[in-house]
Amino acid sequence: MDMFEMFEDYAKEQEKEEPKEPVSNSSYSSYAPQNSMDSSKLIVISVGGSLFFKGKPDSAGIAKFASSINELRQRGYSFVLVCGGGETARNYVSAGKALGANNFELDEIGINVTRLNAQVLTNSLDNAYPSVLTEVKQAKKALLQGKIPVFGGLLPSFTTDAVSALIAEYLNASVLVNLTNVDGVYSMDPKEHSHAKYFNNLSYDKLISLMKLAESKPGQHMVLDLPCCLIIKRSKIKTIVMDGNDLENFKSMIIGMDFKGTIISSEAKEE
Repeated sequence: MDMFEMFEDYAKEQEKEEPKEPVSNSSYSSYAPQNSMDSSKLIVISVGGSLFFKGKPDSAGIAKFASSINELRQRGYSFVLVCGGGETARNYVSAGKALGANNFELDEIGINVTRLNAQVLTNSLDNAYPSVLTEVKQAKKALLQGKIPVFGGLLPSFTTDAVSALIAEYLNASVLVNLTNVDGVYSMDPKEHSHAKYFNNLSYDKLISLMKLAESKPGQHMVLDLPCCLIIKRSKIKTIVMDGNDLENFKSMIIGMDFKGTIISSEAKEE
């Protein structure tokens, strides 16, 4: 059984399970009232490492992004941020590989870099939780304290995009946003293929089929990986992929105005 079959079988089993009762927030009553977290205005953001960590942290870019988050929080939105590794992580992983680290150890190196990046991001935000979180369920406690939870990677072989999807699933977030260095999902890597098709809307199944194609053919690239795709499919998490460098476009999307980006949802019509 290959990786695709393993995850697809797991996703199918999850769909068969009876819906679970909502978890009570009573254990967090010492931090805030139970109704203090409005999931309809809760957004989980996967911050691609390619945006702000190209060799060294882009402090100016991080500050502008943090300012946008701070401004949107003043409008009543809540956020959970998950930070990727970027070029910094790739450089450390390459060094580890050259020095004999195995795949598990290389993944741990990458995770440590994402957490270091996440700490830099934490320092730029107003009212962020003071330390980088390392367990999915810690997000709820931080939110109920009125803080912004910030994560890096969590598990070997699990990307930060997949971590973001798990957190969005756990919190019943209104939307998962993938901020990357391209303006949406394409049929192929647009930087390598000028004829790549851009998708305004995608169904979960179409996204997974595109991802499989990208995995099977050298030279192709997809912004989301298989575990992430299957998590958002099984819980029907609305997901938006967009360019994180265009912060005005990002803010427009959050407040419900027109924006450019790929919307992945169960309502999507095939293009």
